Amino acid sequence: MNSRTSKQLVLFQVLKSSAKYVLLFKRNFIFWCLINFVFIFSLSRIPNGWTNSLSIIWLILYYIFWTIFIRYINKRRPCFSLIRIFNGLIPSSKIMFINISIYILLLIIPYLPLLMGFRDNYLNFFEKYMFFLQANESLVGKYMFYLLMLIISPYTFTRPYIAWISSLVGKNRSIIDAYKKTQGNNLFFILLAIIMSGVLAVLYYIDVKLNIGTLKYIASILLVYYNIVFIEIYKIFYKHKPRIKKSSE
Repeated sequence: MNSRTSKQLVLFQVLKSSAKYVLLFKRNFIFWCLINFVFIFSLSRIPNGWTNSLSIIWLILYYIFWTIFIRYINKRRPCFSLIRIFNGLIPSSKIMFINISIYILLLIIPYLPLLMGFRDNYLNFFEKYMFFLQANESLVGKYMFYLLMLIISPYTFTRPYIAWISSLVGKNRSIIDAYKKTQGNNLFFILLAIIMSGVLAVLYYIDVKLNIGTLKYIASILLVYYNIVFIEIYKIFYKHKPRIKKSSE
């Protein structure tokens, strides 16, 4: 195995080191959580949600917020850099393109046999399949979709996200390079995605079931912590060379 790709991530160690960072810099962590809560709360107050044009402004500001956060945690100054913000748009747009393409593909796949002429043998199965999903209010279909997205998340989200972090701190923004650096860690990324999404899902269920209205507060904390986890992963594979100051003789 190539020495570049021989690093094997351990889930507990990564989560532990991220939690250790939070404990060491509690004030900074609370500060970022408060700002994140303001963003999440303000989104809930926008009339008609994403259909309102104000949500576009919110999305731009929220993107800038995370770029500043990533650069601050990685000790890159200045924290606000237009060059890095625009540089990060390339991998972030690729993340959106990959996931939207997969979603569209999943919508088209069930109809492909019909278009290929297998009407007699396939149509009956297709009708039963659609009836089954509708009878169960599409819960089975949703769970299957989420499970599939979790399995392919190392290719559709986690590695592209690491490439996005790399672009913001001035390193290689190539998603392919991120694949090469982190190969051999698919199981780690899948387990990480299961834990992250699972925690949010459980908290959402509790919040809805008990109607306690704490999801915004918890989400604002978890999202900041999750990004710290990704930064810890990034640091493992993208080593920063120390900057040597030239002394004038």
